[in-house]
Amino acid sequence: MSALASRSAIVVLGRVVRTNASEEPLLAANNATVVVRITRMFAGTEFAGDQVGRTATVILNKPGTLKVGAEALFFGNPRFIGKTLTIADVGELPAPRIKAGVIPPGLAQGIETRRDAPIRLRLAHAAVVFRGTVEAVRPLEAVEGEKWGEPASEHDPQWRLAVLHVVRPLRAVKEGEVVSVIFPASRDIVWFNSPKLKPGDEVLVLAHQPQKEELRYLREPEVLKRIKEQHVLAVSQPQDVLPVQDERRLLRLLQKTEVQP
Repeated sequence: MSALASRSAIVVLGRVVRTNASEEPLLAANNATVVVRITRMFAGTEFAGDQVGRTATVILNKPGTLKVGAEALFFGNPRFIGKTLTIADVGELPAPRIKAGVIPPGLAQGIETRRDAPIRLRLAHAAVVFRGTVEAVRPLEAVEGEKWGEPASEHDPQWRLAVLHVVRPLRAVKEGEVVSVIFPASRDIVWFNSPKLKPGDEVLVLAHQPQKEELRYLREPEVLKRIKEQHVLAVSQPQDVLPVQDERRLLRLLQKTEVQP
């Protein structure tokens, strides 16, 4: 259960209402497709919405193993999300007896492992980690008297500079220290989910050294030079900035990888 959940963006409890059936127009019915009525969602509401009470098409990991009326836990990933949900299963398990409001320990562990994975990845790249407040945000200035060149890409990130005050150091910084980071202010599809910082925000920051692929978007050589000289860091991925409510979770993940200060 834990292993399946750790590989699945969607975990639902459902009852089979039709076999060899599909509610998705782009997916032909076959012996691997069933339609289930979802009775409980354990993972996936953040992108698929609450599907409890609705039907969904499931592409079974083991075709032909479930009959109408069978109740099971379905572990999988979305294939289509539209008027109806289609799940490509990585596995199915007979439905355990689950009390209302209770998640089986193995299932909870697997879901937690899946949700923690993106943060663990960002921690591996982070030069500093801290809880801090945003004191100021401003555009990256071109050298006085000069103008910006043309964007290096149609996906120009529109970098902004944020100045943060460290409230609680977690890695490689001190309390009260001031840290400068650049972040993409653009709403372009490439940067839409990137952190967008505002003065007064209190957040958890996992800042990294600007990467080569990020720096190539800087259109002004002198600005690039100043960023390197002043050791300005970057936050560009969704998990580079987290809400303060995730502090306990972040501390737990840090404790697994290093000795806390």
